[in-house]
Amino acid sequence: MIEYTNYIDNKGMIGIIRRTCNYVDDRLVDHGFRVACMVSRLLEQMGSYDIATTRDISVIAMFHDIGAYKTDEISRMLEFETSNVQNHSAYGYLFIKYFTPLTRLAPAVLFHHTPWCILKNLNEISEENKIVAQLLNIADRADIFMEKERKSFPEFVQLLKADGGKKYCPWIAEMLMQDAFAETMPVQEEGEEEFWERLWSFPFTQEEIRKYLDMVIYTIDFRSRHTVTHTMTTTSISYELAKRLGITGLQLSDVYFGALLHDLGKIGIPVEILEFPGKLSPQAMRVMRTHVELTEKILGQDVEEKIKRIALRHHEKMDGSGYPEGISGKDLTMGERIVAVADIVSALAGTRSYKDAFSKEKTVSILEDMAEKGLIDSVIVSMFVENYDTIMGAVRQRSQPILDKYHEMQRQYQVLERRMEDRNSQAAARES
Repeated sequence: MIEYTNYIDNKGMIGIIRRTCNYVDDRLVDHGFRVACMVSRLLEQMGSYDIATTRDISVIAMFHDIGAYKTDEISRMLEFETSNVQNHSAYGYLFIKYFTPLTRLAPAVLFHHTPWCILKNLNEISEENKIVAQLLNIADRADIFMEKERKSFPEFVQLLKADGGKKYCPWIAEMLMQDAFAETMPVQEEGEEEFWERLWSFPFTQEEIRKYLDMVIYTIDFRSRHTVTHTMTTTSISYELAKRLGITGLQLSDVYFGALLHDLGKIGIPVEILEFPGKLSPQAMRVMRTHVELTEKILGQDVEEKIKRIALRHHEKMDGSGYPEGISGKDLTMGERIVAVADIVSALAGTRSYKDAFSKEKTVSILEDMAEKGLIDSVIVSMFVENYDTIMGAVRQRSQPILDKYHEMQRQYQVLERRMEDRNSQAAARES
């Protein structure tokens, strides 16, 4: 197992995840961060949680919209008076349940748009998660009210006073109504610094960092049924090739980690483009290619330069015809060349919206043709062809648990969707 903390620390992990969340949709930029700041202040005011739980609830607040990727639902989420936004809550719940150490708190994300008058009577959610869900709900709505509606916090307080415990838990609403809390709104620079200090004061373990990064990676891969195992396939092929080419120790870990991060920027590419069933138009292709630039922005200064180069150069070609820099083979390290080949193999051997998985024969033929034309490294291609069955066998073994998890999440999502529809119908019947 490659330990991620060889490369990324507590602060860096949160920075990467914050920026990744921001690129889901440009209208959500720093929404999760501001919600987390508000929730953190409410928790401090409550004074009933230890430092580890406070940190975890604050992280949940930052991630609360991690399941959002459909443009029409995001538009509804950004309306203050909103409805029919359960999909992102369900997806977010499942990602947090399966990929983070915060499984216990995941139900709070599932119910963070549920009105208090319904939530308080539900038996399927713990009292702790009811409170966390309401903290998320009230902070989420406050931020939307101020940032998108362009209203003031005192105006939001007036809405809370008029609510009467219907949408929001009365005693949580009461905390926001206090003058001391109002003075901290909206979130100011000094408040941000206090939030980061609280978040970093209790470091994450290596296992926690690994799980959080897994969540981000699979949030991106799971957006399309055709890319579920793309990152793991690319990473596994890169790792197997690097070993066979004599790369060991830290350099082998570099290749693995660079491959793992190579497609983070696809979080910012519209699903309509990722799923387009045919050749992309020149305009759509220009958008698709921006995923490399977005990856660079997401990684920021929190990843070593050598790792960033491996991640960012997977579309460069030996003859200089690739992107985004158009650099040639003499400027590409062996690790960068390996990940470039592995990414191509993953695309060829996997399904896409516009094609079925290619056979071994066709995959090998395309790779050898590209090598002959001077587009990719011929030594790496020869090593892959020679060891095709062994390498792809290892890839399938590593990818199967992820594929199984994807199918289980899809199954659970269908169950959750039916439950939410039934609950909404019952609530509507009570109100009519």
